[in-house]
Amino acid sequence: MSEIYPYDHNNGLVTDQRTVDGAVLALAWICAVLTLGYMLPWAIAATRGRPNQAAIGLINFLLGWSLIGWIVALVMACQAHAVLVAGGYAPVGGYSPVGTGGALPPADWYPAPNGHGQEYWDGASWTGHRAP
Repeated sequence: MSEIYPYDHNNGLVTDQRTVDGAVLALAWICAVLTLGYMLPWAIAATRGRPNQAAIGLINFLLGWSLIGWIVALVMACQAHAVLVAGGYAPVGGYSPVGTGGALPPADWYPAPNGHGQEYWDGASWTGHRAP
């Protein structure tokens, strides 16, 4: 199962970091090298899996010549990832996790994040109660 929102096993957070596509990553770094660093903010955004990497690349390409536009793109690329759900995975089943425009799913039993049985979601976080 591929994760759109990676889970940080150290602190139980789900962030907006995206899985990095190898072709986009290679293209971004090749452009950064060939333009002598002009497209560096886009390459950094692609490497870090920023969800707005296309916007960063566009700002960098169109406004980077003005130094202020390049700095804005660099700052956007280096911002911390937004936390979508604290304390575990967002429930599956077609519901949008926090921060993606959707409401939290209702309290109910959902497939456990580890794939074994089910776990209870209280409407705001995982409770830790498991069912086989």
